[in-house]
Amino acid sequence: MEVRDQHSYTQNVDTVFKHFCDSEKVQSKHEALGAKNINLAQFDASEASLNVIIEREVPADVPKAMKKFLGDWNLVKQTEAWTGTPGEGYNCKIEIDIHGVPVTIKGTMELSPEGEGCVNSVFLDIKCGIPLVGKKLADLVGSQSKKSMREEYQQILAELG
Repeated sequence: MEVRDQHSYTQNVDTVFKHFCDSEKVQSKHEALGAKNINLAQFDASEASLNVIIEREVPADVPKAMKKFLGDWNLVKQTEAWTGTPGEGYNCKIEIDIHGVPVTIKGTMELSPEGEGCVNSVFLDIKCGIPLVGKKLADLVGSQSKKSMREEYQQILAELG
């Protein structure tokens, strides 16, 4: 399953990237979104790069038929590797691992200038190799991911003011 989204900001590309590079804001964002046991296992930020590994437990609204694979709370490890050029934009490779869930989630983000502001284009590819229920599990994880991305976007908009 592919998940795509675009997040538009009125702030310029460097302002938004600096926001992404603030570990305290990342921590508070995930707390506000309901995550618990948040661990910034790696957080290396510079003017033109950001390498993050964040582990957290996140709530999930899981149908009974999928409880075998996903719980009400799931341990998520998210790895982001951002590179770019100040003023021109930034690209990210992202991988998300949901502990004990047989799906792979890989994708990209592209933070680029747009008019006076910028846009973050997000793409995730979610795959599950389990016969029969694999597509349903990938679809469920995809819909949860899209919901989480929207909530995260709204939180960032609120923080940027």
